[in-house]
Formats: sequence, structure tokens, C-alpha cells
Amino acid sequence: MANILIVDDREDNLKAYKLALEDAGFGWNILTAKDENEAQKIITETQPIDVIITDLVMLTEQSGVEVLRLAKQKDPLVMVIILTAFEQKLDRYKAFEMGAFDCLSKSVPDVKTGQELIVKTKTALSFRELALNQIENQKKLAFLKRYFDPKIFGVIDRNPELLSIQSRTLTIGFWDIREFSALCETLKAHPTLIAGFLREYFKVASKVIFKHQGVLDKFVGDGVMALFGALNSKDKEGRQDAINAAKAAIEMKGCFEQVLKSWMEQWVLYTPQTIDIGLGCGIHTGETLVGNVGTENRDQFTALGPHVNFAQRIESRASKGQILISASTKARISDHFELKKIDTISDVKNIVGSFDIFEVIKSK
Repeated sequence: MANILIVDDREDNLKAYKLALEDAGFGWNILTAKDENEAQKIITETQPIDVIITDLVMLTEQSGVEVLRLAKQKDPLVMVIILTAFEQKLDRYKAFEMGAFDCLSKSVPDVKTGQELIVKTKTALSFRELALNQIENQKKLAFLKRYFDPKIFGVIDRNPELLSIQSRTLTIGFWDIREFSALCETLKAHPTLIAGFLREYFKVASKVIFKHQGVLDKFVGDGVMALFGALNSKDKEGRQDAINAAKAAIEMKGCFEQVLKSWMEQWVLYTPQTIDIGLGCGIHTGETLVGNVGTENRDQFTALGPHVNFAQRIESRASKGQILISASTKARISDHFELKKIDTISDVKNIVGSFDIFEVIKSK
């Protein structure tokens, strides 16, 4: 329901305008104020006001302009219509520069002010809805920029169904910084040094993931989750996606070491303690539900299911500098990388069975 505020110091005008808008039958919620002071209180306390219809001359000769200023200060997208019987006192150019939607004269011959207000209010609400929709589209674009390589925006725009939840063979990668908690404790007096390091690390991680055709799922603390094959899988078995994930892991390992070296030079200025952190990685390939599982308040493109949990369990076993993969990922990338069997595990939380785990040493 749209909220409409009418501001006028004449009681008969308030009643007439309110009755006209209510009789129009659009179900609008009509609020009234007798001057700019009452209007300010309503504008401040009511969420949201969609359209304001205000008289120009009330407590001052520019009261309507003051209502316009207050309204735009609270919500730049509120639609304000200024009414006046004193044309010479209204600077229309100034009003429009301040964001007025329209300026109407009370004394236009053969025009019923109430009927004109109905038409103008409908139009103002349409403009507001259009503006809000444009902002929502910009928010969605910002959401896409966070998670997807800008090069695939066009693909998603042409085929938005790609974002819907569906089952796909994905390769899921998790990265986590070992001993990060100890680093935070060591540098707890200098939080900006930790924040700066994380920003640079996350920026590098995003670039590497995008470079290898992955989707950035999320940052969690000092961890990163990425999906390969979520949108642009090259084959049903997901072989190329698994190769891309392994290549990304190798490159990210090198990039992390460069970022770490740079920040080490700063950290040693603030602590004599030995800092020993490193990046662990776990990769697994499996059939997974993937898509936009967000709500109207928050979008989240992600993968769901036991294969995601298994990839995270593998990552939790990786030591500093290790890239560990599952047997299903190994089967897809063994021709392209030098691999080493590390262990067979059977104690994976909530997942029954024995599983071979391999380490990616380098590309062949």
C-alpha cells in the first residue's frame, strides 16, 4: 500500500484532497499534516512516504520548498508535488532542481485540483516504482560482480535461468589460512594490519578464481569457497572444471606466498614473535545442487549438499601449502598434474566410508 502525505494549512483543502484520493479507489494510505513542522514529524517517523502533496505557503512563503527539502533528505526517491495559489512566489526551476516531481497551480481554469492530483499521484507512484526497480537491478548487478567474472555477465543476462537451482557436476574448492587465529592474537593491537592483509588476499583469490572460470561462492572469516562448472561447464563429466580448479589452487598458492612475503615485512615492525601461517586447500568433484538460494533481502549463489561438506572436510586436513583432492577429482585431472597419495581416511564427520586423499604437487 502506497503512503501519501498531504500537507496544507487549510483544513478544507486537507479534507477535500484526502477525500478525492480515497475515492479514487486505489487503496492508498492517506496521511495529513497542517504545516511543515507536522510534516517533518511524519516524514521522520513513517516508512516509507511514497508521494507528498504539499502547499507552498503555510508558516512561511516557502514552506512547501522546505517540505521538499526535508523529504528528499530522508528519501531521495520520494515524489513531491507542490501546490500553490501564488505562482509568483514559487521558483519552479529551483523546485525542480531540488527534486520536485511536479508543481501545480490551484487556480488553473477548468481544472479540478482533486482530479488532477489523482492523475499526478498515479504517475508519481509509477516513476517511483521505476526508480526503485532500477536500484534493485543495480543491486543485483553488484551481487553478480562480487561472485562472477565480469566476462560472463552477458551470458547470464541472456540466460538468467543459469542462476536457478539445478543439479550439476561441480568441482568445489575450499581455501583456509592455517594459524590465522594465532596471527590475529599476535597482532591484536594492530587490527588494520590484519584487515589490509585479508583485503589483498581476497582480492588476489577472486582474480585467480575468475581467471580459471570459477565462481566465487563466499568468503568466510579467512576462508574462501569457489565453484568450478557452476555456469560454464565444458563437459558433462566435469573434467575441464576439475583441471581449472587444480590450476587455480596452484596459482593461488603462489600468489598467497607473494602476498604473505609483502605483509611479513610490515608485521615484523610490530612484533618480535615468529609468524608462521600458510594456505591449505581442499578440492572435491561431485553432483551438487547449485544456484541462487537467496531471499528478497539477500542474494546468495551457492552449492548445497554432502559433496560440499566433503570438500570442506578435505580442506580441513590440508597443512600449510598443501593442495589435497578427492579420488573423484584425481580421476579427472591425473593426466595433467603430478599427484601423490597422502592417506585413506574413514573418519569423515557425518560421511560414511573410506576415501583416498591425494596431494597436487605440480602441473605436468
